[in-house]
Amino acid sequence: MKEKINTLQFSSTFLLCILSSTIGLSLYTTIKIASIDTYISIAIGSVMGIIPLFIFLYIFNYEKDLPIYQKTVYIFGKFWGNMINIITTLLYFIIGMTVLFNLSNFIVSQYLSNTPLLLILIVFGITILHAINKGFETITRVSSIFVVIAVFFFLFSFIYLFKEFKFDNLKPILEFGIQKPILGGFVNMLIFLAPIYTLLIFPKNNIVDKEKINKYISFSYIIGFIILFLVSFLSIGILGKYLINLYQYPGYISLKRISLFKFVDRIENFLSIHWILCSFINLSMIFYYIKCNITKEKNSKIINLILCLLAIIISYKAFDNNTNFNYYTYKIYPYILGALFTMYLIIYIGDIIKKKKNNI
Repeated sequence: MKEKINTLQFSSTFLLCILSSTIGLSLYTTIKIASIDTYISIAIGSVMGIIPLFIFLYIFNYEKDLPIYQKTVYIFGKFWGNMINIITTLLYFIIGMTVLFNLSNFIVSQYLSNTPLLLILIVFGITILHAINKGFETITRVSSIFVVIAVFFFLFSFIYLFKEFKFDNLKPILEFGIQKPILGGFVNMLIFLAPIYTLLIFPKNNIVDKEKINKYISFSYIIGFIILFLVSFLSIGILGKYLINLYQYPGYISLKRISLFKFVDRIENFLSIHWILCSFINLSMIFYYIKCNITKEKNSKIINLILCLLAIIISYKAFDNNTNFNYYTYKIYPYILGALFTMYLIIYIGDIIKKKKNNI
C-alpha cells in the first residue's frame, strides 16, 4: 500500500463509520432491549466502548507496521493467523450485507416506496464498487468532505428539534432496573464500534502526520458518542415511551417535527441525507477491508465486482421482508458483532502472550 493520507482523513472515516449506526441498527436494537432508557444504554455503552477503542489503538500502533491481515500472521503464525483472517472476513461480509440491506430498506420505506428494493441494492452496490476500486485514499478523502456535511446536519437538527423536546417523555426512568440498560449498552457498543476495525487494514506509517493519530481518534470517538447520545435522547424526548417502540427509524421520524420559518415543511428527507453518506463510507470500508483480506495488496477489480454482486444477491435473498430483517437485527446480529469483537480481543491477548514468551 503506497497510498498516503493525513490524520484528518483517517479520523473522519473513523467518525462516519460510528455515525452510520444511527440510521437504524443501533437505535432500533437498543430500543428493543432498553425501551425508554435507551439514552442511558448509549451512555453506558460509550464507557464500555473505551475497551474496544483501546484494543483498536493498541493493534493500530503495533510495533510491526503492517495491514491487519499481516499482523495476525506475524502474531499467530501462518495457519492460525490466516484462520483468524478468514473468520473476520466472513463476519464482515455478513455485517456488510446487513448494513447494505438496512440502508436500502431505509431508502425504500421512507423515500421511494414504489421502487423495487433490488434496484436500490444495485445502485448502492455499483457506487460501493466504484469506491473500493479507487482505494483507501479516495474513500478517506471523500470522508473528510462528508463529515462536515454530517456534523452540520446533526447540529442543525438538534437546534431545531430541541424546542420539541419534553422531559416528561423520559419518564419513568429505570422503570425495570439497570439490567436492561446495561445489556442495551453492550449491544449498542458492539454495533457502533464494529466498523472501526476495518481501518486497521491501513498501515500507520502511511499517515503523513501519524504522531497526532491517537488524539484525533479519541476526539472522533467522543464526538461520535455525543451525537449518538443526542439522537437517542432527542428521539425519546420527542416521541415518548410508546411511539419510540413503534418506528424502525425513530431518528428520522423525529426530523418530521422540523419546520423552517413555520411554512417550510417536509425537510426531513433532505436532512437525513447525512445518514446515507455515513452508511456509504461504512460500506465502502467494510468491502475494502474484505477485498484486501482476499487479494492482499492486489487491486483486483474482478474480485471487487464479485464481492459486490454477492452482497447484493445474498442480502436480497436472505432478508426477504422487513419483519424477518428486524427479527434478525434484534436476535441474531448482536452475536455476529460479538464474534467479531472476540476475534480482535484474541489478537490483542495473543500479542500480549507472545511478548511475555519472548521476554522469558
